[in-house]
Amino acid sequence: MIGFETDLQDLRDSAGAMLDAAGAAETASTGLRGQDVPLTSDGGGFLGGIAGMLPAHNAFGRSLGMTAVAKAYNDHLAKIQQLVARLHETTLDTGRALMSVADLYEQADEDAKRRVHRAAANLEGN
Repeated sequence: MIGFETDLQDLRDSAGAMLDAAGAAETASTGLRGQDVPLTSDGGGFLGGIAGMLPAHNAFGRSLGMTAVAKAYNDHLAKIQQLVARLHETTLDTGRALMSVADLYEQADEDAKRRVHRAAANLEGN
């Protein structure tokens, strides 16, 4: 590219890699959905049970008394989900921005080439 010291294809490849990474982050974000641990009582027993009086069914056991651990896990998971969603968003934005820069560089390069050709044609005409 005239005057930019940047390989246009390298810039486009970088943009594509960022967009691919954004896709991977989106997949990771989607994969995190539904991984929370239920903290509610099962509602079984006499008259459907009374919430809070029955042990919660969760990955940490129904009778292990680990509701606080399950809640801490869910809180941590929510933070991770937010971070991965943000990673997806910023990576996608970066890929799009790099692609826009590549388009601008390409247009500037084409404009510079046209100006050089016009200047050369004017010199030949004199």
